[in-house]
Amino acid sequence: MPLPFVFGTLTAPTEPLSALDTNFNAVAALAGGIPCTATGQNTIALAPGTNTPTISSYPDLAPSFVFAAAQTSNGAVTINVNGVGARNAYKWNGAQQCGSGDIVAGAVYRATPLQALNAGAGGFVVDAIGFNNNIADVEFIIDGGGVAITTGAKGQVRIPGPATVLSWYVIADQVGSIAVDVLRANNAVPSVSMIGGGNKPTLTAAQFSGRVVPAAWTSTVLAAEDWLTFSVSSVATVTLVTVDLQLAKS
Repeated sequence: MPLPFVFGTLTAPTEPLSALDTNFNAVAALAGGIPCTATGQNTIALAPGTNTPTISSYPDLAPSFVFAAAQTSNGAVTINVNGVGARNAYKWNGAQQCGSGDIVAGAVYRATPLQALNAGAGGFVVDAIGFNNNIADVEFIIDGGGVAITTGAKGQVRIPGPATVLSWYVIADQVGSIAVDVLRANNAVPSVSMIGGGNKPTLTAAQFSGRVVPAAWTSTVLAAEDWLTFSVSSVATVTLVTVDLQLAKS
């Protein structure tokens, strides 16, 4: 695959120095990804590394920007490279903006610009480099056996390693209401709520509630050998419910 100018075949006595710039730009476009230092949690600023091409715009598809996340996101994510301007960051090839827990501290990502995103305002498609094994889910099913679920403790799960609760989801077999408390103890029978007065996994006249960030929980940090009890605080109508806690492994 030749570069735009092959100097060995040029016959003119003089060629413009811009030919060198053209070749250098072509080589930069082949780099695959410009390494960047990332700062910020949801508003991510990327600073390209030393001796990399100067970034003054976001042309489609090249270059991409590679970075290790500084923090785990807890809201809608934007990316701003070299101060050019913040653009929405999207997952699933541009189908949905990155949100809480989609960017994980220490994980490596590639952000590729695409002007068609965000109704033509432009954005970045963000892909994890390699398999991201820093995210895990704890799912607990509350089954009323075909009749309405009752209140009270429904069972326990063990946490094998340290992690932090990023968000929660609740899905039911039908429209209804339920609130589920989570009790925790380390290597013992759980007796104290880790949510306290915070926002319990909840449905309110709905069938699904998803990607809700814990707010005002007593603690969102889990340790190895923690046991969790899922206890129904209130319920109406639903007979089968799945509660999912999304975790970032430490």
